[in-house]
Amino acid sequence: MHFFGDKVYYNGYEVDPKFVEGGNIIWMSTSNGEFIIGTKLGRKYFIKRDMHIRYPSSELPDAVNKIYKATSDAIMKKQKSLRGSMAGLDWEKDHIVVEEDNFKDDENRFVTVSAYISDTLPQTYDYSSLSREEFLQLATDATKILCNLHAHNVIHGDLKEKNIVVVRKGGKFIPYLIDFDTSYLSSAIPDGENIGGSDGYQSPEVMIYGEEDNYDNKNRIKTATDIFSLGVVFHRWWTGAFPQVDPECGSAGAAVYLDKFVAVDSKFNVAIGSRGQTLQSLLYWMFAKDPNDRPTAQQVLDVLTDSAEVAVDKVYSIHAAIQIDEPWEEDNIEFDEARIIDEDAVKSIKRIADSRGHKYHITLKDGTEYNKGYEFLIAIGYAHKRSVEVDFDTPWPEHGTTYDGEKMALLGMCGVERLDKKGQHGYKVTYLAKGADGKNIVREVAANNLRIMGVVK
Repeated sequence: MHFFGDKVYYNGYEVDPKFVEGGNIIWMSTSNGEFIIGTKLGRKYFIKRDMHIRYPSSELPDAVNKIYKATSDAIMKKQKSLRGSMAGLDWEKDHIVVEEDNFKDDENRFVTVSAYISDTLPQTYDYSSLSREEFLQLATDATKILCNLHAHNVIHGDLKEKNIVVVRKGGKFIPYLIDFDTSYLSSAIPDGENIGGSDGYQSPEVMIYGEEDNYDNKNRIKTATDIFSLGVVFHRWWTGAFPQVDPECGSAGAAVYLDKFVAVDSKFNVAIGSRGQTLQSLLYWMFAKDPNDRPTAQQVLDVLTDSAEVAVDKVYSIHAAIQIDEPWEEDNIEFDEARIIDEDAVKSIKRIADSRGHKYHITLKDGTEYNKGYEFLIAIGYAHKRSVEVDFDTPWPEHGTTYDGEKMALLGMCGVERLDKKGQHGYKVTYLAKGADGKNIVREVAANNLRIMGVVK
């Protein structure tokens, strides 16, 4: 650290005043180290020092220095190889924020320097509110970046939202790929204990590779591991949550490895191409257990942009993603997709309408088909009644003190209003079901009938 007037410098970089207090540099914590922002020759840089990697020092015992030297030599060799493979990639042109410099600081810490991307959206930004078109644009641009990275034979190794920073300009979401501390060449897979990755995002082959008995499985670690993680990022972006899995598994990677269910949110069941693809089926493909069965980054891009002939019947049968329509509104139910997928028998559940009303056409994977009402779906555990907000005032005093909101929801009611007809007290009930005019059905109900239904209490 050096001073020039009231400015503080760190290895030639002028430290942003936000990271200086009382003449001292204030480092901010990050996943595996600390960072500050600095300026050099008019450009801003992200300066990060690793808190785990140390260089030998004359003040330390020889045995400790021997370990430090082996670690620091290995990391320097790896970073040199990465810089060579990523030569020509640029944060402005490619949106890949490569390491531009590294050095040993005064405390014998390993420090990397890369371009600082200004005006990024906060890590807490809610991408779940994006429209289908906005999400597709963001997912497509992120995939283009990964295509370019993989074309240079580099595996990022730690894809997650924090490592894809986003700038919003003119209504467009522009992603940048950062943090290559744990990246490696596809031809130089690290040992199991050094594989890296973050909880919740790791692919099944990476999770087991970190166990000592599986260190010899290097041939299963490839660019496809980034594809699995990218699928998790997509899910996190658009729902704010990880894919639903068996609670005993804890993560999508563990669930897939153990052949347990992984439920991609029904929000992704939207068409993205002219050949029957959906975002949901794409994510199931990206979550394939065998890395050889996953799409490449280019194939993901082709599906997202509908720009290539994809054998849908072959590609998307890998996970046999279940197609489930949204329930009929008046049934007031929600499908339990996790349960349905875990049963591994259902191929599709689609809404149908006949002369007797609204039902569901259920197709099993063995080809069996039948039509059932929502009561059947609830009885076998594939659906449950959802809670709704019921708009009501208090009952007439002579009838009761309150309403049973849960019972109302079960009966498909969404509104109850007191009704006085020539001194006779009754109720006007609004139902979720719609009539021929497209409006909610409204019926006048006598007080005794509401009591019989268990609504008034």
